[in-house]
Amino acid sequence: MFKLLFPGTFDPPTLGHIMLIKRGAALCDHLVVGIGKNLSKTKAILTVEERIEALKHETSSLKNVEIVSFSGLAVNFAKQIGVNALLRGFRTSSDVDFELQMARANKKLSGIETLFLMAEDEAHISSTLIRELAANGASLKDFVPEYIESTLQHRIQKEN
Repeated sequence: MFKLLFPGTFDPPTLGHIMLIKRGAALCDHLVVGIGKNLSKTKAILTVEERIEALKHETSSLKNVEIVSFSGLAVNFAKQIGVNALLRGFRTSSDVDFELQMARANKKLSGIETLFLMAEDEAHISSTLIRELAANGASLKDFVPEYIESTLQHRIQKEN
C-alpha cells in the first residue's frame, strides 16, 4: 500500500489545498491530510476542529482520504503512521526554495522522501492573503470552499 501524508496548517483551507488533496489522492492508495498544531502560528483564524470539519466536508467523496490533526514534526508523525512519502505543493519560486530546504531536512531526519506537485493557476494564493482579503470585506469565493467562506468573513471582520 502506497501511503502519503499531506501536512500543513490549512488555516484556512484553500481551493488550492483541495486541488492538491484530490490530485494526491489519485496518486496513492491512502492519503492522510495532517493538520499540524503549529505553535509558531499562535493566531489561527479557524480552530483545528473547524479545519478538520471543513476538509472532511470538501473531501467526503474521496474514500482514500483521511483528515487528522497532529503535533510536533510532520516527519515524526509520518513515521508514526507509516507513510511512504510526504506530499507538498508549491505556487512560486520562493515556495520552491522553502520546500526544498524542508524536504532535505525531513529526508535527513527520517529518510522519508517528499513528492512535490505544482499548484494549478487558480490556486496561486496564500492563506495569509486570504485572511487579508477577508479582513477588508473582499469576496473569497474564488479562493476558499464555499462551506467556510462565511465563517471566515464573520470571524475576521469581528476581530478587526
